[in-house]
Amino acid sequence: MENLHCDPRVEELLNTKLGKYLSEHPFLAVVLLVFGVTSALPIGLFLIFAAVTSIAVTVSFVFVEVFLLLIAGTTLLCVLVCLVVVAFWVSCVLSASYIIISHGLNYFSIRMPEQTISAEETETKEN
Repeated sequence: MENLHCDPRVEELLNTKLGKYLSEHPFLAVVLLVFGVTSALPIGLFLIFAAVTSIAVTVSFVFVEVFLLLIAGTTLLCVLVCLVVVAFWVSCVLSASYIIISHGLNYFSIRMPEQTISAEETETKEN
């Protein structure tokens, strides 16, 4: 006990109001000491539980986030592939329509030549 009382930190604690009060009431000092020692284990277990659950929630959040991003990415890929197929078929239809219409116009313009009357022909017809 003498070594304990010689420690400057203990001397400083005993010189405070709380230290003087506990020195005058040893039973209360023992109660506080026993409470402090016995409460260390439950408090430690609670802090370990809180840390483990926090880590578990963080890890599960990351896994859920990765899973959702994977599902969203797969959905986006499927939509883009469908858009490529639709764009291909629309361009095929438009190209075929252009070819058919241009050939049709060329065919009808060859079959029905334009009758242009020049100035010389009108003079010869009038005479």
